[in-house]
Amino acid sequence: MLTVIISSYTGRRKNRRHAAERPAHAVIQAGVVARVPARFIAAACGFAVLATASNAQVPANIAEKVRATGQAMDPTIGQLYAPMFPKEAWAGVSIERDIAYGPDPLQRLDVFTRDGAKGKKLPVLLFVHGGGFTRGDKHGAFYPDNITLWAAKNGMVGVNIDYRLAPKDPWPAGAKDLASAIAWTKANIARYGGDPNRIVLFGHSAGANHVADYAAHPEVRGAEASSVKGVIMLSPAYSTAAGARPNPYYGEDADLGSASGQVTRLIASPYPLFYGYAEFDPKPMKDTASALIEGVCQTKSRCPKSVELKDSNHFSEGMAIGTPDQQLTGPLLKWIKALPAKG
Repeated sequence: MLTVIISSYTGRRKNRRHAAERPAHAVIQAGVVARVPARFIAAACGFAVLATASNAQVPANIAEKVRATGQAMDPTIGQLYAPMFPKEAWAGVSIERDIAYGPDPLQRLDVFTRDGAKGKKLPVLLFVHGGGFTRGDKHGAFYPDNITLWAAKNGMVGVNIDYRLAPKDPWPAGAKDLASAIAWTKANIARYGGDPNRIVLFGHSAGANHVADYAAHPEVRGAEASSVKGVIMLSPAYSTAAGARPNPYYGEDADLGSASGQVTRLIASPYPLFYGYAEFDPKPMKDTASALIEGVCQTKSRCPKSVELKDSNHFSEGMAIGTPDQQLTGPLLKWIKALPAKG
């Protein structure tokens, strides 16, 4: 059975919150179409249509735990994913760690290359971890290394970065560090087999905010910006209620951390967008998904490709990358391959 999710306008790693509403969408299953306002369908059709298997491809034991936990922030789900990344999973991929892209001790990156990549011009996937703007790491027991490992095994060069953290380094430190990491990548990735002019940004949770902020704020971008060909946001979080205070990372300027302000900026951004979120994401991320996808899709040419990850939560959506669960990686890989090499 196939479930087709038509996103009507329809991403964070370590520090999360709670909740339960899904962005509006039509679900077509066994010939039955859920009721959705007509104006939503008009905004969606042909712009953000992604299909996932109805069983969600999530291993049964993991799906059961995710459903039982709901939207609670339970990192123990990693105990079920870790065995999927034994030592053998890393064979054939070289990793160069802790390369400096700036003077701060946190301005470091890792490069993942498949054996035989040198001399080629492969697209580059640059990943930005989450952690609530205040913590997180590019290297763990298996996550988030699994993401750049997946990239290297699927015809790309993977780059995984750390960056300065709040409260010591608030806005715009994250976006500026990302710009510096992109500049380093553009200048150096050719010797690893990467194409310096085909860089795709991918962020999870707070890392998705940094990626979105880079795409949305031309004032943080420099000459490196022309090398970026696409932007992937996995469960970011912005303020969605009128008058709500943004995350302290953004300071006192409510517009910086608001979904409404980000909608306007992402519509004006030059980059193609991909958006993913989990069925059991906390409420701030679910609300952000609704607001950003709905808002950006009001301009049809800017509507992001998007997918809701069934039987997944804020932790598992990233940990599943590189496993048989291809809800995200299936459409994501197709989207990356379809990105124009120029422009």
